Amino acid sequence: MRTIPVAKSIHPQHNVSTFDEVMTLLQQAEKPFAIFECICRKKKSLEGKTCEVTDRKETCLGIGGIARTALLSGSGREITREEAISIIEQNQKQGLVLQPSNTEKAEFICSCCGCCCGMLGIQQTLPKPLDFWVSNFYAAVARDTCEGCGACVKRCQVGAVSVSQKKQPAVVDRDRCIGCGVCVPACPTQSITLVKKPAEVRPPLTREDLYEIIVSGKKGRLEKLKLTGKLIVDSVRTGHMDLLK
Repeated sequence: MRTIPVAKSIHPQHNVSTFDEVMTLLQQAEKPFAIFECICRKKKSLEGKTCEVTDRKETCLGIGGIARTALLSGSGREITREEAISIIEQNQKQGLVLQPSNTEKAEFICSCCGCCCGMLGIQQTLPKPLDFWVSNFYAAVARDTCEGCGACVKRCQVGAVSVSQKKQPAVVDRDRCIGCGVCVPACPTQSITLVKKPAEVRPPLTREDLYEIIVSGKKGRLEKLKLTGKLIVDSVRTGHMDLLK
């Protein structure tokens, strides 16, 4: 998976690459655009549960080929580029996490919440999610100005921020923070910011390039056993035992 920051959490000094900047992705994207209901929230709704972040259903965006497929199948409706930008802006304001296709050429942009999203749900069970996630940013707290109000804790969709005691500075778990930036505009004292990682990870150009990387990196039986062992050890070391349960 790949996560990109919400627009209000990044600044010119970050030198953000186009594949990490949502409005640039939308401006450069190939038409058509299709909007459709978030399948994860739809599933939760069928189970009788409601999303804790938004009551809007149409939040997921298809672009180019993915949009054409959605329109042909009747699972989405066509919208203009301007409408797509407006919907993504609304998603950001509500605190949804932006997760585009893991390619430079965006084919979709999902706007996710921690209570419904299948992928963020998996992320929360992993002991060290960043071993399986791509993000070029992480959140950092200015301890001298942070008042420990907990606004960032409530805003975080992956449980990466915590406040141990009232009015103590917030702490960011770097093994869990996916650099989405939804916590940044929520901070009343502007004490939490995004930091760009020293080594930038560039996504594959196209879906075909991504598939080639996935196939070439396919693990054999021994590698799978090693990975299983690492997950068990990491679970014990970090205290995140959800995966083992």
